[in-house]
Amino acid sequence: MRIFYIICFIVFVALQYSLFFSNNNILTFMELRNNQEDLNKKIYIIDEKNKLLKNEIQFMKENKKYLEIYAREKLGLIKDNETFFQIIKNAKE
Repeated sequence: MRIFYIICFIVFVALQYSLFFSNNNILTFMELRNNQEDLNKKIYIIDEKNKLLKNEIQFMKENKKYLEIYAREKLGLIKDNETFFQIIKNAKE
């Protein structure tokens, strides 16, 4: 019976060693789980931004006036026969 307890103790110590000190220990597992949660949050945020951009693209396809406004304001484009004036503020003001 004593040999059985010794064998059980040795197996227990070996399992504890592999649980805490091997390459795939519990600390590494917990760190990887936290990294996975962080990455899942980032993926969710990027997916939401992607949905907003898809909606904006769809709106631009359907509404040409909005597309024209966007091109003028964001891209600085002008129509043919238009003159663009850029007003530069004085740095002293």
